[in-house]
Formats: sequence, C-alpha cells, structure tokens
Amino acid sequence: MKKKALALLLGICMITMTACGNASSQTSGEAPASTADEGAADDTAGAEDAQAQGEAAGSAVAGVVWYNFADTFISNARQTLINIGAADGTITITDADSTNDVSTQTSNMNNFFTQGVDYLVLNNINTGAITEICDQIQAEGCYGIFANTDTPSDEDFAKNDKLYSVSSVATQSGTIMGEALAEYWQAHPEADRNGNGKLDYVMLLGIQGHYDTTVRSQYSVQALEDAGIEVNNIGGEIICDYSRATAQEKVAALLANYSDDIDAVIACNDDMALGAIEALKAGGFFTGDDTYLPVCGVDATVNGCQAIKDGTMLVTALNNPVMLAKSIYKVMYLTNSGQEVTTESMGLEGVSVEGHRVWLDYSPVTIDNVDQATYDINDTAF
Repeated sequence: MKKKALALLLGICMITMTACGNASSQTSGEAPASTADEGAADDTAGAEDAQAQGEAAGSAVAGVVWYNFADTFISNARQTLINIGAADGTITITDADSTNDVSTQTSNMNNFFTQGVDYLVLNNINTGAITEICDQIQAEGCYGIFANTDTPSDEDFAKNDKLYSVSSVATQSGTIMGEALAEYWQAHPEADRNGNGKLDYVMLLGIQGHYDTTVRSQYSVQALEDAGIEVNNIGGEIICDYSRATAQEKVAALLANYSDDIDAVIACNDDMALGAIEALKAGGFFTGDDTYLPVCGVDATVNGCQAIKDGTMLVTALNNPVMLAKSIYKVMYLTNSGQEVTTESMGLEGVSVEGHRVWLDYSPVTIDNVDQATYDINDTAF
C-alpha cells in the first residue's frame, strides 16, 4: 500500500448541536449509536422499502452493509451517509448491521442482491473471501464498493470495472501512534517504569485478521523500532474486537500480573483505548503525575478527543467518518452519472485516487491540535 504524507487538521467543519432527522439534540459530532440487535429481518424490510422508494423517485439504490452499527466510528459514518443521501436524492441509501458476524454479513449481502440494488457497499469482515465476494458482485451486475476495509486485489479490479474501494491509509494510523509514543518515551526517562531499558507495551487488537488490526499494530511497533527504541510486548495478542468493554476487561486482568511493568498501551481504535483507560484508572493510574501511562488510539472520536484533553490519552489518529461517507457517496454519484472517478473529480481534501482505489489520509491528533479535530455528521456537502 502506498504511504501518503500526513496532513494537519485544517478546514474540518465544526460540530453542530442538532442532529438531522432526530428530535433530540446532540452536543457532539457523534451519531447516536444504534442497537446492534435490530436483526436481519428488519434490515431486509428496510431494503425493500428503500428499493421501492428509489424506484418511485427515479434514483439509484445503494445497499450498505456495515460491520457493526454499535461501533462509534461506524455509527458516525453511517449517519452521515444517510444524511447525504437524503439531502441529495440521487442515491437512495439503505443499510444493514452485520453485528460483527460473517454469516450475518453474508445474509445481508444476499438480501440486497435479491432486492436488485444498484450499489453494494460492503464494510467487509470476511477477509478470507474477498475474491469470492468480488466475483459474486460481478455476477449480480451491480457496482461494488469495499468501504473502510481490506482492498480487493489488482486481479479482482481487473475483472470488474464496476468494483471500487474507499478506505483510509491504515498504515498511517499505526505510524502516527508509534511516532507519538517514541517522542514521549525519549522525552520522559521516567516512562521506563521497571527500569529495564525497554518500552514494555500492551497491544489491543481489533478483529483478528482484519487489515486495520494488522497494519496498525505492525506500523506502530515499526515506528518505535525505527526510532531506536527496544520494545517488549506484554500479554501477546490481546484480541478485543474493537470493543471498549472487552478491552477494559482484558486490561484489568493483565494489571493483576503486570501493573508495575506496563509502560504504554497501544490500541487499534479509540473505543479499546478508552476501555483500557477505565481499567487503568481502576488500577490506580492517572491519579497524579507519577501514575501517568501513555495510551494511544485511532479514530479521533469525540470521547477519544476528550480523553486527550483530560490527559489520559496521548494521541489518536483522525479517521474522519464524515469524509469516509462523503467519499463513498461521491463514488456512487460520479459513476451513476457516467463520470470518471479521479482525485480531481472527487474534489475532497485529503482524498486521492489510484485506479479504482480511493484513499483517505489520517491526521495526528494530540493535545496541541485536539480542538481542531472536529467533524459534523450533518455536513452533507460533497
């Protein structure tokens, strides 16, 4: 994967107070989390309704399969995409929740294929079956967009000119965490809590085998090693499935044996980082300067940024859910009107196009620029 240059956060829209399409107000840029147990039956009914609405309005229909509505980042991207579709009217958006389950994802996909959607947008978790899914999309004759997940191979793209991927450059997020942690370690000799000369870290992983999990963990450690820091992984592979509750539980268990040895926590998303912070607080950390422990995350969620302001998170990497939703919609908008998808035609800051791959840049968020790390899920301009 080609590594992009990191950009500081400029020109990102400020968070608004009122959520579009909801009677209740919001005080942050995060969408209200949908329950993950709504069920495939409800999703299918929604697909049927959307298909009928799309046909009545003369618009194209997109079936969007998200890996988990309960994920904070996904919740924001999902709501933004719905808002853009409603405001523009060119593409009718309907979506389904896979509840982090491969069989449910497969069922959701098949439901949308049955409905005859024009676009299948897939936030894929079945990473071992990408080519098979691409072949199925081609057989159905609709456009396929892999969103915020592993990109299909060059061979997959060569077989189908209706195939696209829209994703952030995940390697950047790992590098951002590692570089920030290296800078902190080198500036704070006291960070070596057991005095062994090594940075003893805990790595909290997302979904096992998921591309973001793999590269975020690898590139964060690589950045530390590139800085000349000797590292030691405490606890091995700690799979938390991007879940805050799971991370809190597993870090709490780890503290029972390694409370005096852990120098840092690297988490592959903000939700897991926040879970780790809660466990660390319960374990006596963050009660004074001598109990600080650097925690790194990814996504720059509202709660993640608040943790940076509170001094409990060292760094996060902005994976802008609004920009993801805009990019997904723009690909559909352009192809629906017969236009070519290029960096110029996308026209979105921090977004570049290589063939049928659309890349979004990450940006580092620290205490120095956290007030700029804002986005608005009601921003429908694309």
